[in-house]
Amino acid sequence: MTMSIGDRNKPTMNPTEPEALDQTGQTDQTVVRVENLTKSFEGRQVLRGVDLTVERGSIVSVIGQSGGGKTTLMRCLNLLERPDSGTIRISGSPVFADGKVLIEDLAVLRQRVGMVFQRFNLFPHLTAIENVVLGQRSAAKVPEREALERAAALLKRVGLAHRGLAYPDQMSGGEQQRVAIARALALRPQVLLFDEPTSSLDPEATREVLRVMRELAAEGMTMVLVTHEISFARDVADWTVFVDEGLVVEQGPPAEVLVRPAHQRTRRFLASFDALD
Repeated sequence: MTMSIGDRNKPTMNPTEPEALDQTGQTDQTVVRVENLTKSFEGRQVLRGVDLTVERGSIVSVIGQSGGGKTTLMRCLNLLERPDSGTIRISGSPVFADGKVLIEDLAVLRQRVGMVFQRFNLFPHLTAIENVVLGQRSAAKVPEREALERAAALLKRVGLAHRGLAYPDQMSGGEQQRVAIARALALRPQVLLFDEPTSSLDPEATREVLRVMRELAAEGMTMVLVTHEISFARDVADWTVFVDEGLVVEQGPPAEVLVRPAHQRTRRFLASFDALD
């Protein structure tokens, strides 16, 4: 089941000089390449041979019913979950194959493949700016002054310049999620994963988080996002993938998958969001 996602910012290529492929079929614009990925929990197969190719600058939305394997796929990409089998390559470098983790330093992988979680995962004893600084100092070994300057700039970028000294329990859910986005961006990832980033937010907070994500998309950030925000996926994504029971049921441009889905299962899922009205 192959997901192949186009790149909105790919440099113009001479049509007589096709982009070079390596022996895996990967181009130098490929950020994520997954082949035949499987994962089981207590005998239940959650991913059943999923393939995924994400090109630099593209926005991929992954939709599907809860429990269908979306979050597990995301967590496998930076090895928060270890797959059972299959291969994962990030920017051409193998990180998992033949049941083995091939990268020595997982912290380096998680700098390259950043993740924004449903529940923010901020450190409650640290202020907003300290949360953004911490990963830079501990994982990336960024000098303190540079880390502080980068953190301040990123909090401004997500509309929270005035909240740098606030602790998580002093912030709304939307503010905490925007701090989490700033924290992920601070490590300058090659691709940013979003796991239902608005699922626990009220409508106003959701709008603020989606505004930041729209700005990132406009700036060419490579993103893979699990979302139930169907209208957002339609407007922002380059490619939409519908996953159900660990399989890719349907994929394609959002205008096709979300508006004119070919598969009955996809239509049934979207009907629950009134997406086809």
